[in-house]
Amino acid sequence: MRLYGAGFLLPVFLLAAAGTSAAAPDSGLWIVAGSFRNPDYSNFQTEAVRKASAAVRRCGLAPFNDFSGKFGFAEGYDVVVVGPYRTRVEADAVLRRLKPCVPDAFLKPGRYLGE
Repeated sequence: MRLYGAGFLLPVFLLAAAGTSAAAPDSGLWIVAGSFRNPDYSNFQTEAVRKASAAVRRCGLAPFNDFSGKFGFAEGYDVVVVGPYRTRVEADAVLRRLKPCVPDAFLKPGRYLGE
């Protein structure tokens, strides 16, 4: 189940509205807008995820959050991401758009493994 902000479900079609264009629907370059330590995934960082998601929305993008391991990222974090993007050029353009709202955002390749 995909969570959005403070626990609302994010329908898959919203990812398309964010301007994604990955070759495979859930793989490519992700923009990481927030990463919050949660070593055993038992203490979801609700407030931190809510704040990071709000910052992403301020720049007109749709945030998506889940556990880091589901993206093939290092285990033990709650992450807020935007994407995925098929090309580096596309991802860099969106990253530049996001930087005024989330200065520490960065790109990371991965594939969302879902539920």
